[in-house]
Amino acid sequence: MNRVSLDAFQLLIAVYLFYVSIRGSGTLYNFPEVPKNKKESVRGNLRKLYAAAGCIALLDGMVSMLQNSMFTVDYAENEAVITQNFTIGSMPFITYEFLSTASFVCSVIFVLLLVSVVVLIKKSR
Repeated sequence: MNRVSLDAFQLLIAVYLFYVSIRGSGTLYNFPEVPKNKKESVRGNLRKLYAAAGCIALLDGMVSMLQNSMFTVDYAENEAVITQNFTIGSMPFITYEFLSTASFVCSVIFVLLLVSVVVLIKKSR
């Protein structure tokens, strides 16, 4: 699978998370172990977590797409050669390393948000 299709998949995940957070119902809200008296508060918190995860997934997808269009990585025998295709004059801080770090941070935050869903469900029992 190439990078473009992974970026598109990530954007689809972001759109789905936004849809789920706006709708407020569906499979991602179906946790039978949550007591009935706590379902509404858990649902409200899940909507917030899914919306935040959608924002982070969207940001990570855009950062990754920018990195893939702004830089080309060619692999030689024992090294990777990174070529910058274009620059953004008013933003000289945008480097390959900066975008890689931003993508990594977004991925970590995304995973932490998904772990928060599990913690929220376990805590609500």
